[in-house]
Amino acid sequence: MHWLIWVLLFDGFLALCSQFSRKINYARRLLHYTLCATVASTAGILASPFLWAVKQQASGNWVVARTFYYTTRVLLGITVEIEDEELLTKCHPCVMVGNHQTMFDLVMLGRVFPKKTVILAKKVLSYYPFIGWFMRLSDDIFISRGSKQSASDMFKRASRELQSKDVSVWFFPEGTRGRFEGEPDLLPFKLGAFLLAYHAKVPIVPVVVMDFYNIYNKRRFWSAPGTLKIKVLKPIPMDGVREEDLDTIMNQTRDLMLAELKKISPPRIAIDA
Repeated sequence: MHWLIWVLLFDGFLALCSQFSRKINYARRLLHYTLCATVASTAGILASPFLWAVKQQASGNWVVARTFYYTTRVLLGITVEIEDEELLTKCHPCVMVGNHQTMFDLVMLGRVFPKKTVILAKKVLSYYPFIGWFMRLSDDIFISRGSKQSASDMFKRASRELQSKDVSVWFFPEGTRGRFEGEPDLLPFKLGAFLLAYHAKVPIVPVVVMDFYNIYNKRRFWSAPGTLKIKVLKPIPMDGVREEDLDTIMNQTRDLMLAELKKISPPRIAIDA
C-alpha cells in the first residue's frame, strides 16, 4: 500500500499548487477524470458476464455511465440536475439526441444514460482492443456503409437491429464537439439519427445540457466544480412521417434544442485568457 500513500501525497501536492496555478488545477482535474473513466470501464467489464447471464447486456453502458457519474461527483464535484427525466423511460425504445460540447459530456451521459440504451458506432471500432470488446459485450450497434449503399439503407439495416434488441440509441447529431466562444450555440445537425428513428418508427427524444463554459474550457485551461442542468424535451413521434420530411423535422428539432440551450445556460463568467 506504499504506492497509495505516494499517490495521495502527490495529489495533495498538486492540490496545494492548484491554489496558485490554473494550469496545474486543470491538469489535476484531468487526472481525476481519467481515474474515474478507468474505474467505470473496469466496472463495466466486470459486470458484463453477469449482464449477459441475465440477458441484460445492453445495460452495460448504464453500469459504466452511473459508475463514472458517481465517481466524478466525488472527485470533481460536478452534479447533474435533470428536468422531465421520466420521458426517457416512458419512450422506449427511442432515439435520443443530445448536444455535444466537450469530453466532459461524459459526466452528463453518466447521469442521464438510461438502461437498455446502446451506442451506434462505426464497425471498425468493434475491432479495437478493450473498447471494441466492451462495446460488443454491451450489445452496441455497429454500422458499415458499403460503396453502393445509401445512408438511408444503412440506417434501415441498423433500425432492424434496434427493433430486434428492443433498445434505445443515443446520438450526438452535430457529429462533433461544438465550441463557441461568444455564446452557446449548436452546429448544424446530421441526418443519421432521424433516418434511424424514421426506419425504426420510434420517437426522437431531444436532451439538452446547458453550456459547459463555466465548468470546463479547454482553451483557457479552466475546470471547476458545479451543477449541470439538463432538460429532456417532449418526444417527437415518427409515425406517419415521410422520408422527404426528415430535413424539416431535423431543423425544427435543432431550433427547439438551441432555444432550450440558451434558456437553461447561466451567464458566462469572466475567465482570463
